[in-house]
Amino acid sequence: MCVQERAAGSSSTRSAPDQTCNTGLQWPSLGIALTGFALLAALSAPAQVIVPNIDSGFVGEYTNSGAVINPALLSGFETAFCTAWSSSGNFYVLDQRGTIGEYTASGAVVNATLISGLNTPTAFAVAGNGNIYVGNNSGTIGEYSSTGAEIDASLIAGQIGPRGMVFDSNGNLFVSSYSTGDVAEYTSSGTLLNSALITVPGGAYGMAIDANNNLFVVDPNHSAVGKYSSSGTVINASFISTSGIPFFVAADANGNVYVSDASVNAIAEYSASGVLLNGSFITGLSNPGAFSFAPVPEPATLTLFAGGLGLLFARGIRRHRKCAPRAQSGYEGPAGRPFLQRHA
Repeated sequence: MCVQERAAGSSSTRSAPDQTCNTGLQWPSLGIALTGFALLAALSAPAQVIVPNIDSGFVGEYTNSGAVINPALLSGFETAFCTAWSSSGNFYVLDQRGTIGEYTASGAVVNATLISGLNTPTAFAVAGNGNIYVGNNSGTIGEYSSTGAEIDASLIAGQIGPRGMVFDSNGNLFVSSYSTGDVAEYTSSGTLLNSALITVPGGAYGMAIDANNNLFVVDPNHSAVGKYSSSGTVINASFISTSGIPFFVAADANGNVYVSDASVNAIAEYSASGVLLNGSFITGLSNPGAFSFAPVPEPATLTLFAGGLGLLFARGIRRHRKCAPRAQSGYEGPAGRPFLQRHA
């Protein structure tokens, strides 16, 4: 049997000159240039946004500009609630039936039950070492390896109603609670650092973190998203204010912030300063859950690409001198929208 809940308060060296030269075609450099082209193809491919749809059970795929790639990349979930990416380029989907599955970027199943037997999971996050931390509505947070092996199913206890989980660059874990309205901070080993680092009256929901370790916390009961430092300092409690019902938030590599709106089944895009850029960034959703952006390529990859492409024009096409180099019950949310599915 499924029940639904109502929370309290609801009604982003230059090379040295070549030496020892003769004339000829530099075919080897063309090969390097082709490597550049291969990288160009990879880097030109649109970065993905993966969006779970809680009501329909679909997981959709979109470009980082909001264009639809496949609105039903995956299907068959009972309650697709959250998504996150691994460092290997695969992504995970949390289904509130009690599982987390792993999938390739193209939607191929790696392991649909990578982690199973969870107790109404409501949030999860991937640590820098690849381990997966899963928050259960009952108050426990468990740690699992990237292969799904249980490390400690009750690493943290007493964290009731988690809705958002993120790691900062120092490896500390932040967990928001819709039940208490607090954001707690823990070490990766589960040691509590601050049980109420941030407090959001009425309930704290989804969370995101940017490249500067700023935290974004959704306050659905006041239709706002607050911005805070990782030390808990309030930067702007109403950094984003909407007329809708926000639940989840994400930040991209450029610092832009994205907020889901359950009242219109859409995701809106905002600038790093909180200015609305596109209120219809992604539309046509079905009660969007915690969506996520694919990781961007590392700078080293970009450098290799630039070098390869430069060689194409410098060496691969024309004849030139060839040189040898020098050496709960009810409804959740302010509008009474059915949201969290709990199994009893």
